[in-house]
Amino acid sequence: MVQKVKDNQLRDVVTELDMKLHAISQQFVAERLPGCRLLSEEGRHEGLERGALSDGEWLIVDPLDGSNNHALGMPNYGYMAAHLRNGRLDGAVVVLPEHDQYIVLEEAQSLYAKPLPLVAASEHGTVYYAYPPKQDASARKARGELLDLIDASSAGMYRYGSACAGLYQLLCGRHMAFIGHGIRLWDAVAFLPVLASRQIPVKYSIHGGSITLVAGSQASFLERAAQVLQVQQGMVLRNFDNGSLKADAA
Repeated sequence: MVQKVKDNQLRDVVTELDMKLHAISQQFVAERLPGCRLLSEEGRHEGLERGALSDGEWLIVDPLDGSNNHALGMPNYGYMAAHLRNGRLDGAVVVLPEHDQYIVLEEAQSLYAKPLPLVAASEHGTVYYAYPPKQDASARKARGELLDLIDASSAGMYRYGSACAGLYQLLCGRHMAFIGHGIRLWDAVAFLPVLASRQIPVKYSIHGGSITLVAGSQASFLERAAQVLQVQQGMVLRNFDNGSLKADAA
């Protein structure tokens, strides 16, 4: 059941399950990770000033990505958590109940509840495109050009209310690429090391509590998407490599 709507955005709801999973994450940090700071969608978002994520220990959590889907009894939702120590992602957890799947990544080792249902990614497959409800003029212009790029270079855009589910389908090969355009950090950061462990290229930029990323196996598409973001928003995307997470200057 929906308990509240955030920031007057009807697609951004909080359910009872969101709060239960947030409380479990809080308890885990208190009991198992003393000194670690929790950055959760349902918590207080403090400490994200310039350089904050490169200092100390963080657990970045999205308790229920796809809350609206869950509230409506629809598919596509999941839990994500990423462990960050001094700017390096050294662990991640992704849970997708409807797929009976969980992914645990620690250092260079990964564990899956069951094998991925892999399909061969098409050279002109679909693209999952996630973006927030509020964007400034330059971001809206970039969005228009990215949509043109998707129309010209893929089988079409998908968007079903959960970056977690979209990234999982990219991991399985059902999407050619994923674009997260100024989405919240917890919406995607746990998947960066997971994608890298499967040799799926990722380019990203972090500014405050938001992340922009493009990921997929088609290098030319990623480069063209990154170019749009640089030209329209002055955003330079860097390659995700060896777990190191770097934020842009303020």
